[in-house]
Amino acid sequence: MTIVWLLGAVTSLGVGMLGERILGIRARRQSEKLAALRERLDVYANYAKLAAVRRVEAEEMLAGLRREVAEVEGEILSLQSAVTADSALAPMEFHCVDRIARSGGPLWYVAVEALDATAPWTGVRTYAVAAESAEDARKRIAERHPSPTSFAISPAAPLVLPEG
Repeated sequence: MTIVWLLGAVTSLGVGMLGERILGIRARRQSEKLAALRERLDVYANYAKLAAVRRVEAEEMLAGLRREVAEVEGEILSLQSAVTADSALAPMEFHCVDRIARSGGPLWYVAVEALDATAPWTGVRTYAVAAESAEDARKRIAERHPSPTSFAISPAAPLVLPEG
């Protein structure tokens, strides 16, 4: 009977050692997987930190761009109000060219500045021109003052004469 017990004990010991070795291999593999997962987690944590820094930078840039947009919109509004105010200050004395405006026909305001000392006048002259389009009005004034070095011709703007 002792031999049976001895054989059982040795067999149990062999099975236990084999089980320990198998479980040890599995534990080592699981530890390696856990270490790899921890490394991945560290990489993802670094990505998260980098993303947070980039987000803060993007928010700062966006705030700066919003400030710039607000400034530019303010400039646009001030320029629009200046244009409106300047149009109210349009000169009331005009030089007229060869055509007479038809009733209901468009009138255009064109300013010509004398740039050269050889020009027949100094300063700016304003013309009221009857024409179908702004380009036509400017072209007619350019025909009248052909020298680009002596005269600067502004773009034509619609001219509305006051009533009365």
